Amino acid sequence: MDSDMDGTVDNDLSEVEQTEKLEPHEDQDQDKTYTTNDQQEDELHFPSEEKATYVVTSSRPSSQSSRLVVMTSRPSFTRTPSSMKPNTELESEDDASQEGVLITELQEPDHDEEKVSQDELQDVTTTADQDDLELTSPSPPNDVTEESELRRVEVVISEEKPEEYYDTDLENEEEEEDDFVISYYKTVCDELGIAPIDYFLRRIRNPNIRMRYRGLSLEATRAIALALKDSITLERLDLCGNWIGSEGATYMARMLEENDYVTDVTLSENKFGSIGGDVMANMLIINGGLRRLDLSGNEFDDKCAISFAQAIENNNLRELNLSHNKFSDAGAQLLGPAIGTNENMDVLDLSWNHLRENGGMAIAKGLKENVRLKSCNLSWNGLGVRGGLAVVDALSTNQSLQELDISGNRLNLEVATALAKVLTTNDTIRILKMGNNFITSAGALALASAINNTETCELEELDLTDVPVEYEFLRTIEDVKATRPNFIVRHGPIMRAGNTREDISTPAIDVEKIRKEPVVLLKEHIVINDMRLLDILKRYDESNSLSISAEDFISALEELAVPYDRKRLEDSVRTFAATATGKIYFGSFVSEQKNKLQVNESET
Repeated sequence: MDSDMDGTVDNDLSEVEQTEKLEPHEDQDQDKTYTTNDQQEDELHFPSEEKATYVVTSSRPSSQSSRLVVMTSRPSFTRTPSSMKPNTELESEDDASQEGVLITELQEPDHDEEKVSQDELQDVTTTADQDDLELTSPSPPNDVTEESELRRVEVVISEEKPEEYYDTDLENEEEEEDDFVISYYKTVCDELGIAPIDYFLRRIRNPNIRMRYRGLSLEATRAIALALKDSITLERLDLCGNWIGSEGATYMARMLEENDYVTDVTLSENKFGSIGGDVMANMLIINGGLRRLDLSGNEFDDKCAISFAQAIENNNLRELNLSHNKFSDAGAQLLGPAIGTNENMDVLDLSWNHLRENGGMAIAKGLKENVRLKSCNLSWNGLGVRGGLAVVDALSTNQSLQELDISGNRLNLEVATALAKVLTTNDTIRILKMGNNFITSAGALALASAINNTETCELEELDLTDVPVEYEFLRTIEDVKATRPNFIVRHGPIMRAGNTREDISTPAIDVEKIRKEPVVLLKEHIVINDMRLLDILKRYDESNSLSISAEDFISALEELAVPYDRKRLEDSVRTFAATATGKIYFGSFVSEQKNKLQVNESET
């Protein structure tokens, strides 16, 4: 019996060294207890002089990254005394003090025992490599019992999942919303008997949908309106130039009444007519989220002016474009008071209508009372002199308007002169557009002089497109740019002289020649200043040779206070003095003056 037990012990130790599978002895089943760790991590402790290879199995596939397994608790073998005599081979391996001891129990260690640190685990791994021990995870044989399975150390290694793995409820909701919108649009198209627009389907999720000049039919417009009615992603919609008519305007108005997420809508050039204008104006009263609406070129007339007047008074719009329509002075009489009471709008465009003088006066009265509007476009309305003067008067009172466009309104010199006076007191206007008017070169010069002579004037851009100007205007603008480098000016053709009665006797100035030859500037300046420079030059010419040094010439020009910067003046003088004598000859100026005097005497 003793020999059988010794053989069993020997076999058990051999199996522990190979596969960590311990077969319990049949005589000791009543004393054996098996303890497993709920934390899923175990380690075996052996006597100090015995070696063992322990097997680590995992329920997950091993990760590619190297990770150290941290053992938190260790089952250990305890020795139990026995009267059986040890085997001879076992005696040769164990000390005398360990004779008669068998491994019979697998017990849970005390909780006070220290946990294995990372350094200790590294030492164990190094020792195992030196002894040619292999860390393996063999599949259990078919005859492995349930009890032997409990001895396996099972380590669960958690793996971090990428961010994309975790889906949020919001993303799911958006996907469901997109799928619903697409499916609903296709369903509507099927019911209307039309094919879905592929371009629209590809952009139905975009915040900006732009379908300009696509020739949309009424059914297609209706399907688009129904599909976008509940969209929460749409912010900008542009359906310009589709000629959808008043019925299409009704579909789009109903959509905008229910969708408050859209902030920018362009429905220009769609031939809405007065009926479409009424439904759009009523929509503006209901919709509270729209901030910009472009309804230009829709053939609105005075029939829907009262509807738009009510909408302007009661809406949250920041920008409204009603240009290229058919509002006349009667419609302006209704729109004017609404503009005066509006407190939300920043930009209003009424260009290319038929307001005329009376309509311009009505709109000007509204501008005079308005305290919010920043930009107003009244160009190409035929305001005339009375309408223009009314706008100028409103500008003298209004302290919020920063941009004004009154181009193409048959304005004359009287209006330009009045506006120039307003610029000396108004410090809010930044952009003034007054091109394509009959303000003459004198009116352009009056505006330029007012800007140049007023320090408080904040004008940054002056647009005088197609207004002819002369040399004196250009010189004044140069002075303006000297103090305001970013000043922008646009003007019409440059004339050699002014185009007013007062300019008939004024000497002509070739500006193109001046630009090519800066020296001529001095000569032209002499003409403008009635030859006063010649008298000064003669005082410096002590030898009466009609020539002086460059230094004396500069002193004479400074005494005359020529309005040019010193660097340009010095360049011109050096060009004059680039002769063999190094002096400036001004005899040609004297001869020209004599010729002009003779011509004037003969005419008189």
